[in-house]
Amino acid sequence: MRLYEGLFLIDNMPASTDWDGVVKNIHAILQKNGAEVLKSEKWGEKKLAYKIKGHKRGTYFLVHFNAENTSIPTMKRDFQLSDFLIRFLILRDTVIEELSAVATDEGLGEKETGKVFAAEEELLPEEKSEPLLTAGEG
Repeated sequence: MRLYEGLFLIDNMPASTDWDGVVKNIHAILQKNGAEVLKSEKWGEKKLAYKIKGHKRGTYFLVHFNAENTSIPTMKRDFQLSDFLIRFLILRDTVIEELSAVATDEGLGEKETGKVFAAEEELLPEEKSEPLLTAGEG
């Protein structure tokens, strides 16, 4: 299984009237295709830069999930058939996978990954910044 990130742009009408139903529908499609939902987050309603399928505004919803790469095409097809979705994007989340790999290489648990990067920052030499010009020069 691999870690994926899905960003969904949802029509405001169903998002404002039945948010829980929309979330359940997205989670149901993911779980039907064998995905394990790790985290989901509502980003809120935003004005779109241009009309998409006649919509000027949309509500964004972010989901992190584990899934087999073979299930992604059928998952995308199911999302395309959803009436309330304006657009969606599913990407493999390599950044979090790399963070997990660094943590496991160092023998740390997933919750301690922040300590790995804090330790790396301490190893970097401190740079002293000097102003290029001071008052009165130039």
